[in-house]
Amino acid sequence: MDPKINTKPAYRPSTERTPLLRTEGGDGHAINSDIQKPQTFPSVLATFIAALGALSFGYALGFSSPATLALTVANGSDPVTSGPNMKLNKATLAWFGSFINIGAMVGGLLAGFLCDYVGRKLGLMICALPFCGGWALLAYAESVALLFAGRISVGLGVGMVSLMVPVYIAEVVSSDMRGTLGAVNQLSITIGVLVAYALGTILPYKWMAIVGIGLSAMHAFGMLFLPETPRWYLGRDMRREAKDSLLWLRGANAPIDDECCSIEQALESQETMSFKEFLKPGLLRPLMISLIMMVLQQWSGVNAVIFYAGTILETAGFSNANLASISIAGVQVVFTLIATLLMDRMGRRVLLIIAGSGMLVGCVAMGVYYEITSDHDGNPKGNLRNTFSPLAITAMLVYIAKFSLGVGAIPWLIMSEIFPNRARSAASGIATFTNWLNSFIVTLTFHHMQVAFGLDVVFWIYGGVCGILVVFVLFLVPETKGRSLEEIEELFEKPSIN
Repeated sequence: MDPKINTKPAYRPSTERTPLLRTEGGDGHAINSDIQKPQTFPSVLATFIAALGALSFGYALGFSSPATLALTVANGSDPVTSGPNMKLNKATLAWFGSFINIGAMVGGLLAGFLCDYVGRKLGLMICALPFCGGWALLAYAESVALLFAGRISVGLGVGMVSLMVPVYIAEVVSSDMRGTLGAVNQLSITIGVLVAYALGTILPYKWMAIVGIGLSAMHAFGMLFLPETPRWYLGRDMRREAKDSLLWLRGANAPIDDECCSIEQALESQETMSFKEFLKPGLLRPLMISLIMMVLQQWSGVNAVIFYAGTILETAGFSNANLASISIAGVQVVFTLIATLLMDRMGRRVLLIIAGSGMLVGCVAMGVYYEITSDHDGNPKGNLRNTFSPLAITAMLVYIAKFSLGVGAIPWLIMSEIFPNRARSAASGIATFTNWLNSFIVTLTFHHMQVAFGLDVVFWIYGGVCGILVVFVLFLVPETKGRSLEEIEELFEKPSIN
């Protein structure tokens, strides 16, 4: 943090507000109206443009399912590992599904650095570079090495936007809208997954990669017209630019002096950031909450389910797994939209508890389905898969719906809320790295766990993690609904959290 932050005088807004309108009362006397409420449209516009990065994120995740089906070698055929018509075996495809996570781990750490040193806006624009480069490699790769390189490059972009988009949105919207607009990040991810699944039914995966280039370029272009966040400007002693940003976001008649002063006071109370700060309770507690939530989110098994949705549904007896995957992605979008509407009404904790409990039920039901219909090696038992296929699709829909209701969006939203400004970029980078590290492990081990234990046990393991998530939220995660970022920071400085 710039040391000049602690030496500049505090910005003190006037306690007297200039009246904006004069209207006539019933007795003919003039009545002064107070300062108007902030405009909401600019914040909503900024949120949706920034969330185009999350759309690219979701598209990259959803791309895995149709691409895996297209690249899978036919039964009895030998893999073809080079040329325009490559076909890969299951072991190689497990790495194909997992390499995006390796790129995302690095991208999360890089994003923390970029957020601090070039800003949230420019950092989001830079994300287009690894996205476009990776999609180009995937579109034109004629070897396994280039295919993997493309996945890693796209993963780099995914990791960057997974950190930057929630942080940008959290810093440009007001506290009363932060839950609703913060959930737009996850809504955009689910729409991206849906778009990828839908295009997978009509386009070869190489043309899907070209669409990915267009999505990333559109995001970078849209960010050109948005302001940098006022908190980043004030952290660099750029008060005039911060006020211009607030004027753009809140409108000319909003009380931006009060908000500017609140942010500056929080910045002035902060010390220069160093890694030993992570040992202090005010930072250690939110860091541990965020890290544990990221681990539990991934070990609920969601990315394995999304990456291998087509394969899972094929084993459940569906002849057109792509169409079934589209149905699942559609459920994601609908329930994420519901979560967006409920986030600032019900709060984060209630939605997380409801969502985790529903995912537990879905996982148990999926496990029961595979226990009934498959032997230990995954071979079907007679015609039972067709008989019980409604159980499989219902269980998966319940699982995806409840994930979308809370477990998908809220860990990222809370990550963007609970860290103090001086540590937000670094701590968010650590949390993002942790998320993608565990996503890599879960995705890579899914196939091996399936072979070792059977899909029934795999889903029961994921269900157990969902139960742990519910207990963790119930006892250790504070409610952040309606609190400003500065109030949340003060909350963690207290001996107890409530």
